[in-house]
Amino acid sequence: MRRGGKLYILLSSLSVVGFLAFAVIAFLVFLHVLPIDQAYAIAFALLGLAFFAATIYFGKSIADRHIAKHQLQLENLYTLGKKTSFYNLYQFEQRCRLVQGSPLYRKKRHFLIDFGFAPNSISSNPRHNEEISSFNYAIAEHLTTMFYGEKGKRLKLFRRRVFCFHRGSFLIYAVVDKEEEVTELCSTLLSDIYDLGEKERVRVLVQPFFGVYEINPKDNLTFAIDNAEIARVNAEDTFETICHYHESFRVSASQDDIADLEQALANQELVVYYQPKFSLKEKRFISSEALVRWNSPKYGLLSPASFIEKAETAGLISAIDLYVFEHALMDLYDQRRKGRRVLPVSVNFSLYEFFSPNFLNVFRSLLEKYKTPPTLVEVEITETTSQANQFMSISIIKKLKDLGVRVLMDDFGIGYSGIDNLRKIPFDGIKIDKSFTDMIVEDEKTRSIVKMITDLGHLNDIEVIIEGVDNDKEVEILKKIRLDTIQGFYYSRPLPLGEYEAFLKDNPFEAKGGRA
Repeated sequence: MRRGGKLYILLSSLSVVGFLAFAVIAFLVFLHVLPIDQAYAIAFALLGLAFFAATIYFGKSIADRHIAKHQLQLENLYTLGKKTSFYNLYQFEQRCRLVQGSPLYRKKRHFLIDFGFAPNSISSNPRHNEEISSFNYAIAEHLTTMFYGEKGKRLKLFRRRVFCFHRGSFLIYAVVDKEEEVTELCSTLLSDIYDLGEKERVRVLVQPFFGVYEINPKDNLTFAIDNAEIARVNAEDTFETICHYHESFRVSASQDDIADLEQALANQELVVYYQPKFSLKEKRFISSEALVRWNSPKYGLLSPASFIEKAETAGLISAIDLYVFEHALMDLYDQRRKGRRVLPVSVNFSLYEFFSPNFLNVFRSLLEKYKTPPTLVEVEITETTSQANQFMSISIIKKLKDLGVRVLMDDFGIGYSGIDNLRKIPFDGIKIDKSFTDMIVEDEKTRSIVKMITDLGHLNDIEVIIEGVDNDKEVEILKKIRLDTIQGFYYSRPLPLGEYEAFLKDNPFEAKGGRA
């Protein structure tokens, strides 16, 4: 029998014995066996009854507390790997309501923070799951120390906080004066978790993500927890370390959109087009970019702008990435088999696919499946993707380069645009965004910026490509700047495979040294 049950039986027994003793004494008084006034006897009996009731009540309360503690320890044994009294969701909600109801905090700002370190934590590998549970326990112990440990200067950051572990992530209820305190709290925990990862020698990916939701006075606590979780999931999807909730996160693709896209993938309705890239130095086409179109039975040929955002919302963007990649490899295989002209093809990968755990394995297996030399493949990722998690980006890019695959930074100039990124991240090429091309003829500052980017690229042995070139004026300016490679309608629009192969075989630009 558990300790709580034993204590309850003991107190109940004492209460029964005590009550019986009072009852016997009162009975003897009524029979005049004991010389005590009857009024005192009644009072004595009532006192005994009160003693009995109080003993039963407090005994049950103490026993319930011990039982609840035991159940909590069992729950934590399952979720954290050890018997600990770290709060669960029920206790968290109780304490949060006490904080919400306190007049001391009514004029403060209230935030709900949801954070975890392993989005896809549960696997079929028991050792992997044990490590995750062990590290979550280390985080729980650290939080307990920070919130309730010895007083220190840094612990001010953790006052007026309630926390718990729920469904694989940690919840923190924070009452603050300024929103900056929430960011500081998250940044401090981020640093602490990294340090814990090194200290515990964790062999799983330690990448914390924080979802933050500011609680309104009328908000239900369950609703607030849900919104913080949505923000954290969005942080994981976008590799943004700290993400504040926004209503747009709840927007989802309709069931019809999802069904249409799934059917398009199943029925091979998506078509790969190719847009060649022209080298100003070599005066010939040296590569191309694979671009997707949807040949919809309902609407005809659709550009990516009409369905890519829906695919991201529906969670199908990774499937489309791999679809385009595999079809590009199929086309390369067919071109080589038939002895046609073959150019390296660059394929775009979204943040979701690039950072997925199986990306490199799937990439290698598809290269092997279609017997494609890695030198015929280029990977394009946006600057935003490369900066979402720079450590992981560098690691993945190095592994791709070890295979012999070139990696290009797409849309350079519209994301973080850190010049130091060209030195830190080992890109083979950068693609200057079309927004610069649109202004390059009229705006001198734009020309200066493009020249600076080109010079920086050359300084770091990086090929510089520019997109969206539509006319000869733009081409002439880019020649003077000594830019490497041009992609745009001036040379060719995106073409279906048959037209692309015919264009490579016979086009006016290579025959006339780069001019139409």
